[in-house]
Amino acid sequence: MKNTWSRFLILSIVLLLMMSALIYQLGILTLKEGEEYASQAQSRITRTITTSGTRGKILDRNGLVLAYDETTYNIDFLRDAANRTDYYTAIYTEALIKAIDIIESYGYSTIDTSYLAMDENGNIYYDWGVQSEAAIEARYKNFRDAMGFTDEDITAEEAYLKLRAYWYIPEDLTFEEANKVISIRQEVNLNNYKAYAPITIAYDVGLEVIAEIKMRSDELPGLQTSQSTTRVYPQGTTAAHIIGYLSRSVNTVTASYLENLGFSPDEYASAIVLDDDGNPMLNDDGKELYNMLKLGYSYNDYIGVSGVESTMERYLTGATNEHKGVRKIEVNDTGSTIREISYVSPTNGNDVVLTIDLQLQKVTEAALETLINKIATDEQALIAEDKDGKYSSATKGDTSKIDTAKTGAIVIIDVTNGDILSMASYPSYDPNWFIQGLTTEQSEALFGEAASDTTPMRNKAISAKLAPGSIFKPATGLAGALEEVINIEETIDCEYVYYYQLDDGSYITTNPAHCWTTHYENHAAQNLTRALTNSCNYYFFEVSKRLGIDLLNEWSEKLGLSTSTGIELTGEATGIIGGQSALYDNTAALSEQKSSLPNLVYRQLKERLKSYLAMRSMEIDDTTVSKCALRLMELRDGSIDGKGPQIRRIMSDELGLPEGWTLANNCVSDISSLLNEIQWKPTQTIRAGIGQGITLVLLGETVRFAASIPWKEISKETAFAIWLK
Repeated sequence: MKNTWSRFLILSIVLLLMMSALIYQLGILTLKEGEEYASQAQSRITRTITTSGTRGKILDRNGLVLAYDETTYNIDFLRDAANRTDYYTAIYTEALIKAIDIIESYGYSTIDTSYLAMDENGNIYYDWGVQSEAAIEARYKNFRDAMGFTDEDITAEEAYLKLRAYWYIPEDLTFEEANKVISIRQEVNLNNYKAYAPITIAYDVGLEVIAEIKMRSDELPGLQTSQSTTRVYPQGTTAAHIIGYLSRSVNTVTASYLENLGFSPDEYASAIVLDDDGNPMLNDDGKELYNMLKLGYSYNDYIGVSGVESTMERYLTGATNEHKGVRKIEVNDTGSTIREISYVSPTNGNDVVLTIDLQLQKVTEAALETLINKIATDEQALIAEDKDGKYSSATKGDTSKIDTAKTGAIVIIDVTNGDILSMASYPSYDPNWFIQGLTTEQSEALFGEAASDTTPMRNKAISAKLAPGSIFKPATGLAGALEEVINIEETIDCEYVYYYQLDDGSYITTNPAHCWTTHYENHAAQNLTRALTNSCNYYFFEVSKRLGIDLLNEWSEKLGLSTSTGIELTGEATGIIGGQSALYDNTAALSEQKSSLPNLVYRQLKERLKSYLAMRSMEIDDTTVSKCALRLMELRDGSIDGKGPQIRRIMSDELGLPEGWTLANNCVSDISSLLNEIQWKPTQTIRAGIGQGITLVLLGETVRFAASIPWKEISKETAFAIWLK
């Protein structure tokens, strides 16, 4: 019993001592070292890194791949935020120089985003990559802040020398070599707010580069490898104008730009840019601005620029917020990563299926190229055979000025449902070039002087407006029959020359229209079907006169000849038929006019006004002259008759030309003559009825229209009767 109590007492003493030790240690932790541990806990911050999904595929109607994302390997640079001493700055610079040498030795390149550049004379200047003064000022401010320049203004030369010194860039490196390091370090500093995330310094490098970077990791602190994706167009130039291409073009944009990418107002509303007072920021045209970064994009993301890549951007992209993956990490107060807390993978963009048949597309493109080359060869043969004939005479002996066939387009449509089965535009281009970066030769081929005649980037099937000529006559005939200004069986005798009769019974005899054949006796007693068979201009002049331009426009819209097709591709133009608003609309800006004539008249007016000022030895101010020319053009409101006093008054107000002087020098007559060019005339209406004058339609619209008439299967008379019903 005594031994039991002794053991119990000893055990109690031991437990008491242990408890005392624990209480003592707890006191040290909470009282003595508590502040230090609390500081360490506060220095550990949770950061969230977002990741994007891959871009969706583009497929033809049979599921064949036209565009897809392929896994690639990049080289990244991550500066340990804890190592900010001069020693580590020099170490990182040395590592970057070695990494650049490795990357370039295998034929790859590093990023080139430096704001510094050197001209051919060796002068260093800023290249901000934007045109807007506001954008330049914003980038200049961000650059100064990120680089630690406290100077209010610092020249490019001064910035270059300071950055070389800051980052211990060896003196023996040329500007081009040093600027590669500056470009990388600039990106690091500009992204210093997320120092825990690496900066990609080289995209889509080969596995041999990855292997060497990893093998030499001990001497390349901060360098690491990563995986991403790049866009691949396996068919090369095939269907390039339909598929389109991508570029890194994330920016501050307008609502219309986002809507063209497929985003709805509800989806981009949160991306609006506000000023310091909370008001929407506007561009130079007064339109609200939206920041694509707020939608989830980063500056490294590719955006569709043309074709389906652009119009279906909203569905194809995996970079928007709804697709984002989330990686949560813990970092310390210097930005260094301690551990990963959680990871949610991103979701990919949607695939898009086209109505295009890839095999038919290839056949169409090959046929188009063969046809254009054959036409060009035949044309050259005609020129060569002509020797000193009409071609030589027309070009004053230099037949090289004659343009032979160089471009063209073909559209094949399923007329039962409107599906576009193939759409070829020649010449084409390879969208892969834009992902890899255009070489000088590629850029010249696409945008240089050699491309001015062929415009390979232009989808001529939907953007080239051409005069339809006689193809338009069925539309005129249909409108005339349905508006009952003609009877299908009513006959009209062709008289070759068509004089337009005014309401007072008089005729316009100046520059009359005429039929295409001088054997007009063959066009006697033309009814609608015979007029179509013979393509008689005279008959359709009369139908157009009876209709008038307003009804001709109305039926052209109903037939789709002057309205948008709604095709989901970029660059679609809209056809125009005629009328005053089509020729010149004095309520719209010059840039918004449907025809090119107003711009021509505007330039001629300016030259005429300058000549008046020169006659009086007055100073010529181009801005004032431009304003005066525009005010004169606005006088065109249906008629220019009786506008002499207004013309003289405008020239007096804007240019200081005395009204007496303008009257004495016949200025009103000169100006009125020019303004008369943008006045719609009755004779233009009858020419519009046969697809001439300013009438322009798209190839796709013409094909769609012509395809609705089965000329090949049945007689034209029967086909037209069916079409009317």
